Amino acid sequence: MTPRFDPLARKQQFPILKALSERVLVFDGGMGTQIHAANLTLDDFNGLEGCNELLVETRPDVIEAIHERYYNAGADVVETNTFGGMSYVLDEFDIGHRAFELNEMAAKLARRVADRMSTADKPRFVAGSMGPGTKLVTIGHITTDELFTSYKEYAKGLIAGGVDCLNIETCQDILQVKLAIIASRDAMEELGKEVPIFCTVTIETTGTMLVGSDIAAAVTVLEALPVDVIGLNCATGPDLMQESVRHLGKTTTRSIMVMPNAGLPRNVGGNAVYDLTPKELATFQARFVEDHGIAVVGGCCGTTPEHVQAMAEAVKGLVPAARPTFYEPQLASLFHATPLDQETGPLIVGERTNANGSKKFRQLMLDGDVEGMLHMAKEQVKEGSHVLDICSAYVGRDEAADMLLLLQPMVQQVTAPVMIDSTQIDVVEKALHAVPGRAIINSINLEDGQGKADALCKLARRYGAMFVALTIDEDGMAKTAEDKLRVAKRLYDIVVNRHGMNPGDLIFDPLTFTIGSGDEASRDAGEQTLKGIKLIKENLPGVRTILGLSNISFGLDPYPRQILNSVYMAEAIKHGLDSAIVHASKIIPTHKLDEDDKQVTLDLIYDRRTEGYDPLFKFIERFTGAKRIEMGGGQDEMELSVEERLKKRIIDGNKINIAKHLDEAREKYTPLEIINDILLGGMKVVGELFGAGEMQLPFVLQSAEAMKAAVAHLEQFMEKVEGDEKGVMVLATVRGDVHDIGKNLVDIVVSNNGYKVINLGIKVPAELILEAAKEHNADAIGMSGLLVKSTVVMKENLELMSSRGISTPVICGGAALNRAYVEQDLSSAYTSGKVFYGKDAFSGLYVMDELTGQTEPKSGSATGPVADGVSVVDDGPNKRITSHRRMTRAEKDEMLKHAFTEYADSGVEPAAVIPEPPFWGPSVVTPEELDLGTVLQYVNKKALYRLQWQYKQGKREQAAYDKFIEQTVDPRFRELVKQVRGDKSLEPRVVYGYWPCYSDRNALVILDPKDRKTELTRFEFPRQPGGRRMCLSDFFRKKESGELDVVGFSLVTMGAVATTESERLFRENRYDEYLHFHGLSVEGAEALAEYWHKRMRQQLDIASDDAPDINDLFKQKYQGSRYSFGYPACPNIEDQDKLLPLLEASRIGVSLSEEFQLDPEQSTSAVICHHPDAKYFNVSVTR
Repeated sequence: MTPRFDPLARKQQFPILKALSERVLVFDGGMGTQIHAANLTLDDFNGLEGCNELLVETRPDVIEAIHERYYNAGADVVETNTFGGMSYVLDEFDIGHRAFELNEMAAKLARRVADRMSTADKPRFVAGSMGPGTKLVTIGHITTDELFTSYKEYAKGLIAGGVDCLNIETCQDILQVKLAIIASRDAMEELGKEVPIFCTVTIETTGTMLVGSDIAAAVTVLEALPVDVIGLNCATGPDLMQESVRHLGKTTTRSIMVMPNAGLPRNVGGNAVYDLTPKELATFQARFVEDHGIAVVGGCCGTTPEHVQAMAEAVKGLVPAARPTFYEPQLASLFHATPLDQETGPLIVGERTNANGSKKFRQLMLDGDVEGMLHMAKEQVKEGSHVLDICSAYVGRDEAADMLLLLQPMVQQVTAPVMIDSTQIDVVEKALHAVPGRAIINSINLEDGQGKADALCKLARRYGAMFVALTIDEDGMAKTAEDKLRVAKRLYDIVVNRHGMNPGDLIFDPLTFTIGSGDEASRDAGEQTLKGIKLIKENLPGVRTILGLSNISFGLDPYPRQILNSVYMAEAIKHGLDSAIVHASKIIPTHKLDEDDKQVTLDLIYDRRTEGYDPLFKFIERFTGAKRIEMGGGQDEMELSVEERLKKRIIDGNKINIAKHLDEAREKYTPLEIINDILLGGMKVVGELFGAGEMQLPFVLQSAEAMKAAVAHLEQFMEKVEGDEKGVMVLATVRGDVHDIGKNLVDIVVSNNGYKVINLGIKVPAELILEAAKEHNADAIGMSGLLVKSTVVMKENLELMSSRGISTPVICGGAALNRAYVEQDLSSAYTSGKVFYGKDAFSGLYVMDELTGQTEPKSGSATGPVADGVSVVDDGPNKRITSHRRMTRAEKDEMLKHAFTEYADSGVEPAAVIPEPPFWGPSVVTPEELDLGTVLQYVNKKALYRLQWQYKQGKREQAAYDKFIEQTVDPRFRELVKQVRGDKSLEPRVVYGYWPCYSDRNALVILDPKDRKTELTRFEFPRQPGGRRMCLSDFFRKKESGELDVVGFSLVTMGAVATTESERLFRENRYDEYLHFHGLSVEGAEALAEYWHKRMRQQLDIASDDAPDINDLFKQKYQGSRYSFGYPACPNIEDQDKLLPLLEASRIGVSLSEEFQLDPEQSTSAVICHHPDAKYFNVSVTR
């Protein structure tokens, strides 16, 4: 008998595991960091530069001293200097043949130090470091056999040298993990010595391992293997590990270890400098212990003895949070974990990639058509299969070769886990050796007695696989429910009791014969199988059941088979069925079947024959000649009239093959009639849905894309006549403003609703706007702008138009506007015409409709009459009319002008400590220091989703909205992040620096770092006219104190490439992509500013109190503040003109527009203040 792997029992068996059960165990920090700091020469490496593993022979004193420093700092465990110790890596230095020797030597060296420094109260341990190597086995850089052999020799050397455990670390490929663990276990068996296995995976800033596995997939694989400790190391700092740590804490039954980097390095004089402070790392680790049950802490790249000392002190005496004791078995592909219990119904196993069950697949296999087979696999996943059954058995063929021909590329391209369907043990083993995730073997049975079953169990234990167990014994397939249970119990005893597997690793297939052949012996086969399912579930707790569903209907015509399979599956689920091997798209929900159809099918299943009534004959008679029903596609659109079809396609935003429907419509209508009477009718519904909050902006843009594609197709059949359009709008972003998303959204909506839009672009002077309006005889002018400064430009434009007597209606929109400002300040400036507030893209459309007579103006509407002295006030989704006249912005500013400039004491106390910056003056961050994946982890998703992408809750319940975000928007975000990382359409750049400074009343005076006396510039900040009378300068040392303070400045951008890509998508009418990319680029710049602010806090050593959760950083849960010009605390955007020369902004390609806005648009600057009391405030506060 093979005992079950018991993590709790093993903690009493091995000293290192016993120690971690009694206290939080502390590992060492970075080895490479310490070796680099030793300033070794080429001679120290025997001429083999970079071969750190050789130092245990050439400079053992250096390695021994590193181990000692970590032990002295408080480490319980040090790792051997063997990170690159596998033979094929050492072969790069022509010393691969010495792999065993060098690993053994490194282990013995660490063992000597550990033994010398151990005490009765504090034993010291040695972990054998086993790195990932330099080749990814899943991608095919190295064969599985080569990797396995290399790992086995690696482990043998470390175990022979006396390590207390093996630490398979920095794992980037889940297949590499499996092979390393199996090889290590084989090494232990050969040496006759067992040690625990620790394993840490590396989750990149993409949220996955390098080959694409998420943390859930990694846990699923590792939980099925003999691993004592599971964890994370490398790639990122602890801040970006939090989601993965949280998942480990909630799921795995094994002890957890976390070994982060000291953040990401920056380049200083050619050296990597890490900014994560010891205190900050220790704070994170203590939180991980208390919140998520971490039992082992340590550090990776960039961490030092100082980091280890801080961690040891922080976790001393802490008790890890309670953790799960049971892990629900799951399957996994290379990419994701797949729960065996699906929320929406049974686990569906796709049956079409089976050479015995699909003629099409068999032919593709015989032809060697890998692409064709892959397409079938992907198609099944798209249709709803959760797992794919793979069978390559065919007479006269090499089954194993055919299996691997498909499996090796498939595991890299298909997201579903695999079911290995073979009766040959060698085929099963070769397949398991090639599959990165957790597979299921189909099948184990007793047809050939217990010997074969035992052999299969050993394979399943070795590779961490599950079983489909067939109720077949030496007498053949069990027919009665009782016999099915009897065989199931025998199999359960072998798999669970004899071989130590979990009950949850078993999925029983009680099998069924066809009930469609008329064979008297099998007329009750369906009912016996249903009863068998129920008995197995009742008598064998923890197991699951499955059926190869198509067997029940074998021999019938396609449509009757579809009906019988669907009804039988529904009945099986009622009896406890958990999974089905089936063609998913051929299953019909039973509520869609006629009641008589269901009844005759149930009579057949339960063999309800009576005199004169045979349900089999009735069933065949009823469905003979009928056609199958394809599920998953909804109503066949061809059942709709062409008018309904086209309208629906516009509403749904479906432009695929729309031309054929338009051509059909042209047989009845002219192209213009199609546009005006059908397509615009669809867009009208889109507008109504948007206005009612029932359609989100991204889906509106998909409708606009469909409209644009339809019109483009029809234009070739139209004779262009000037004036065909409903009206003309001239549209522009005003002078000095580089923001165009709002303007372009208006263009999209208005132009796709029958109007001609003359889009003049960004930074457009008033003269060009007026010339275009005159040339095109515009019905209205649209002015757009994002910042407050742009509202002033709009007012100046309107005053100019008034002075010339121009009366063209003007629509003004932008984030800084509100209805009151438009209808008071701007209206008073435009005495010769009317001005309207464009709250959103559809507001512009509604104004155009009323101005051009398409709809009648209504009182209180966009253009309807409003009494003198009365203003229309925007109040959520509705408008309200009030007789209260609000003070204009100009009047308010004039009234408060004196308060902005006078000095007052706000009572802010000086900061207790003035931080010391790492350098003075400006510094450009190299592109290598800015990992886009890391930056985008700091995106404020709430701002991105709701404000930029405009996915709003509307009328949804909160739970429904949250589910929509999780299922629709989050995947869109992840996919877009993956895209921009690949195509380099975002190029993060940063310039930042530190300057000596002091405050002089309301001014912040910036000094030259060279002499710390010469004034370079000064920023005059406004002071609150009321309340606390706050001013930004209050957070810095006063001039009269005689002390100098430090101020940071930063400027970040996503690069001109982001603007270029946005323009391309808009130009190509890819509106949906345009909205999403542009939004990500803008919020990406904000994320970069947030991220670099954190890096600056780390450099100033004030980051130790940062909130661990990134979302809390958006709420300013950190010391100090980041203020941007144009915002409430420092509204004078003109100050950018002083800041950019200080930072030498041209070095990262950023400039100012004539209205002091940053160009590219996807840029932002900031004043960085370290004062503990510095938080956001509004200088306009009056009380």
